[in-house]
Amino acid sequence: MSTTTLHARDIPRADRATTRKHRDAEIQSWRDLMDSLDEADWRRSTVCTEWDVADIVGHLCGQAEDVNRPWSFPLRDRRARRDYPAIGLLDAHMLVQADDHRGTPPAELQERFARLWRKATRTISRNPALIRRIQMKVEGMPGFDKLELGYIQDILLARDLWMHRDDVCQTLGRTFDAGPYAEELIAQVMLDVQDGPFWKGAPVELILTGQGGGSYRLGEGDPIATVRTDAVGYMRTVSGRDDNPRVELLEGDQLGAEAVATCRMPF
Repeated sequence: MSTTTLHARDIPRADRATTRKHRDAEIQSWRDLMDSLDEADWRRSTVCTEWDVADIVGHLCGQAEDVNRPWSFPLRDRRARRDYPAIGLLDAHMLVQADDHRGTPPAELQERFARLWRKATRTISRNPALIRRIQMKVEGMPGFDKLELGYIQDILLARDLWMHRDDVCQTLGRTFDAGPYAEELIAQVMLDVQDGPFWKGAPVELILTGQGGGSYRLGEGDPIATVRTDAVGYMRTVSGRDDNPRVELLEGDQLGAEAVATCRMPF
């Protein structure tokens, strides 16, 4: 855990080499996790209420497919609008990803995950700067109306792999190993919280403890409070998975603790 307080706006954006390490580490961690699952584990319902464990893996396979076959993205969007008209497009798209792999035997799903992500990693690494700068319109992610393809592939995919691995560990009652790059992954979330329209409260100093912990300033001006909470747990809160975080006010105004507890950003 870093002991230096850093203003979130000053966090450097992770470069391609760094994010490749993050993604590779998460892919390997997922392969290790899947190797440890028994037949009943694959069918367990998760905190992603529409999905069991196999569905989460199917969604992640779909993420890789959308990298490998870019034309699959608009095709899935079309199906998402048709099949899930009452749901926001992004969530509906992810449901379609999972639908496409539902019913696949676990051993085949594991092999598919490994094969698709090997290819996706090569594709991402080889994409030229011109392709990476393409602006993608994103429906269903408030605050992220348009995103560069490079940001989606470098930052968001590794974040999604990481957070969904915690989802599965939560489901199975296992300890989540946040991995060697957890602090950098979480720092990128803090940067996005500050840069986007997501931090709506007064300035605070936020101390994140445990795996991936660090100390950050959020908001502009002198902090009105110093607040402490668990790092991985707070990622669950920010992403909307846990609306009842344990947030400790160390000093200052209670409004600072409330701002921390209520901050949300789509992952």
